[in-house]
Amino acid sequence: MVMHKLRHRILVFALASTSMVLASGMRAQQRPTAFVDVTVVPMDSERVLPHQTVLVADGRIVQIGPSSSTKPPKADSKIDGRGKFLMPGLADMHVHFIRSAVVAKSSSPSSNNSSLRSVMSASASEQHERENQAFGLLFVANGITTVRNMWGDSAIDNFAKEVNSGRVLGPHIYSTGPITDGNPPVFENSRVVETQAQAEAAVKQDKEAGYVAIKVLNRLSADAYDWLVSSAKGQGLPVVGHVPYAVGLRRVIAARQYSIEHLEGFWEALQPDESTASSAPWHTLVEKADFTKLPPLVQAIRSADIWNCPTLVLNQVLPNDAEWQRRIGLVPPDIPARYLKMYPQWNPDAALTFKAYQQSISMTRALHEGGAHLLLGTDSYKPTVIPGFSLHQELQGFVEAGLTPYQAIRAGTADAAIFLHQETEFGVVAVGRRADLLLLEANPLQDVKNVSKSAGVMVNGQWLTETELQRRLLDLRNSYQH
Repeated sequence: MVMHKLRHRILVFALASTSMVLASGMRAQQRPTAFVDVTVVPMDSERVLPHQTVLVADGRIVQIGPSSSTKPPKADSKIDGRGKFLMPGLADMHVHFIRSAVVAKSSSPSSNNSSLRSVMSASASEQHERENQAFGLLFVANGITTVRNMWGDSAIDNFAKEVNSGRVLGPHIYSTGPITDGNPPVFENSRVVETQAQAEAAVKQDKEAGYVAIKVLNRLSADAYDWLVSSAKGQGLPVVGHVPYAVGLRRVIAARQYSIEHLEGFWEALQPDESTASSAPWHTLVEKADFTKLPPLVQAIRSADIWNCPTLVLNQVLPNDAEWQRRIGLVPPDIPARYLKMYPQWNPDAALTFKAYQQSISMTRALHEGGAHLLLGTDSYKPTVIPGFSLHQELQGFVEAGLTPYQAIRAGTADAAIFLHQETEFGVVAVGRRADLLLLEANPLQDVKNVSKSAGVMVNGQWLTETELQRRLLDLRNSYQH
């Protein structure tokens, strides 16, 4: 026990030291920075702009122009962009930072379904501060400078403020409200809504807290869902999340839910008998899915202007190769253990998991070809999903689903900004946007795998070379061993 506490204190000290170094570095590098003679990949259309100089000051892009005529002052910090490509930082549009620890509470005694139980979510911890700092580094080291956090919490709100101030390294965080579910909820400590008054109060709370949306989950009743949608519309707050079992995909589409996560509800809607699909086991949903029913659903989704975040990477079995071991070694060790406890059998049937992945690719392809909106997201952390690294897998999955590299990258840059109504903040390389930039060794529009060939990342105007990022990752890994 003493040794465990000692290790914890050393780890906290190491992470705190990293944060202090970062903050000091950010204060020291407030002078303008210029990327000189770089090829810009603006992501406002499928084009590149060679031989450009991009000037950054006070965390914003202030000038872009041909290197032959754009001369930054000699006092500026200059980054040699010859042979390199400058694109916007990526956005992972479905993540879970770690919430503050909570005491488990029992479900309301009014529940009339004693067969259902709630589980304690692994995304809450007493160690949320150090774990979120680790996540922040993992995201930024992989070129992710913006995320949509899908379970709002005061601890994450505070972390977001630290990131925005420059005191801690991490992506810009846009959070939904807390998970809103029925009774009993899927996860302990979710917000339960059963009445119209509770729905109105939930929406008011999230609006006043500054959250970007109401997050709904599977066990909401149809009435509770309708009350939430109606109240949210009145408050100008979108509804996002899962497809509640009692509601179903078709009613979610009719309600014009702003985004659907994980292709939720699709498998149920493709069953021969939709009326019993919500209670069918997963293998039955996969085996009996009728894809001839998909095209009209896609057209309805497009007509309703609904965004879709497929999170393809969820459908994989636990890997055990050397690269996976290297990556998982960068995650705070308590986190994999907690999540495996919550999901003791994560996709154990390899053949079924692979078939589900192929079907999710087919659904994503249909959505793309049908003109529906797509967002790039991963649902990290999960047993097979690591912050930062897994978004590059998702990019490749989008290309496998028929998107061009430009279209796949756009789902995690310009389109993510449009979805969040933040077009003036991020998503493209343009004057006035945040200086959240990814410098690459090769053209990402030729091969989406080139997005992984990083020469460095700029977040909020702070430049970090690939060498520096790898050093920080090594320090992070080593801190777990003390």
